[in-house]
Amino acid sequence: MNNITLLLIGAVVFTSVLGMQPAHAKGKLPHKLQKCSQLQSDDKRLACYDRLAADYANKSHPVRSQPPATDTKSFGLEHKQDSEQVISATILELSKSANGLRRFTLDNQQRWQQIGTQAFFAKEGDTVTIRRGSFNSFIMQKEGSNRSVKVRRVD
Repeated sequence: MNNITLLLIGAVVFTSVLGMQPAHAKGKLPHKLQKCSQLQSDDKRLACYDRLAADYANKSHPVRSQPPATDTKSFGLEHKQDSEQVISATILELSKSANGLRRFTLDNQQRWQQIGTQAFFAKEGDTVTIRRGSFNSFIMQKEGSNRSVKVRRVD
């Protein structure tokens, strides 16, 4: 035999030996499963697994609850919870922050601030749509315009 064949046979034997070693699992169930797997008799091993399955089926398991639905008043403040994906509102007041970014006060009493640097031409009285973007970001778009700007909720 050549060296490559011996090397491959050695690798196969080594990995199969490692695969036969029991994993050091935490918790009671993996430990009980490991004990069942070590039984030599097929009938005893099957009975052991059946007992574990019955014990598991009789125990109560926690059920995940659905997150509470949010209303439009908390849109943008829910921090990574699913809620409405789009809101539409009218700009009541337009101002600039100290660093020159525009702030929008909407008719639903929400305040949003521009965080993108794109030119965005909106004025008081314009209707805007705010939609959820990727990575929990928000995008404001003026109705009838193709331009949009990234925004964040101020309050």
